[in-house]
Amino acid sequence: MLDRGEIDDPAFVKLMKGLEKAVEVEDIGDVYYSPVVNKSKKGGYISADKIILAPEDRMHGGAQSPSTFRAILAQERFKRDGYTAFDLAPIEPEIARITKLLRDEVDFNKSVKLIGNAGARGKRTDEQYLGVAASLLADTDRGYNRQTGIAFNGMPLDGGHLVAHSANPALSDEPTNLIMQSGYMNKAQAATEKKAKQLGREATDVELANGLLKSWIGRILDGEALLTDGMRKNSNQYNSVMSGINAKVV
Repeated sequence: MLDRGEIDDPAFVKLMKGLEKAVEVEDIGDVYYSPVVNKSKKGGYISADKIILAPEDRMHGGAQSPSTFRAILAQERFKRDGYTAFDLAPIEPEIARITKLLRDEVDFNKSVKLIGNAGARGKRTDEQYLGVAASLLADTDRGYNRQTGIAFNGMPLDGGHLVAHSANPALSDEPTNLIMQSGYMNKAQAATEKKAKQLGREATDVELANGLLKSWIGRILDGEALLTDGMRKNSNQYNSVMSGINAKVV
């Protein structure tokens, strides 16, 4: 009836339209950001025209989760040969929709600026905060990595740069250069990017893939008994064991 214009009650229509927008804002945050109501110091609630979208507590203990393993390995394959098993829809229309939603409905200082500060290397302009926040929330709204298609599944996320700050600082605050990534995967890439920066250059995709694979292997072997346990690294005994393993891996 509301959609057909059959309800002639301006106050009710305004309330329902506001609730509709609140649900839309709640949806884009997925399990990572939720609408909250401001409480005044004197008690009670503060009425506001804008919705506050606040971050949920970050999940811990997901380093050995199957979702983390999948995220890292999928990124490794993407960096090595551009492979993804999914036919992914363009993200740009979603970013445009969410940019307008944030501008119209969400508190800037307490929400947009907070979310849009991810990956910042300095003070951003208001439009950059808005653009970065919209880009990141477009990812949480869809619930998966826009490059690999791997679902987030509630794992910790970081705002990651498509082109690393160390490779091109001019792109650090460019909204289209920021996406949501698995926090554990992001750290694995960052280690490789840092090493390349020390050499005065950008990390290659092959180097990033190798770093991700190394991280993945380290995680699946964490806590497992190894053939080399108790051996001194690079000793004759160690090299004897590892030579056969390395030959098979190559």
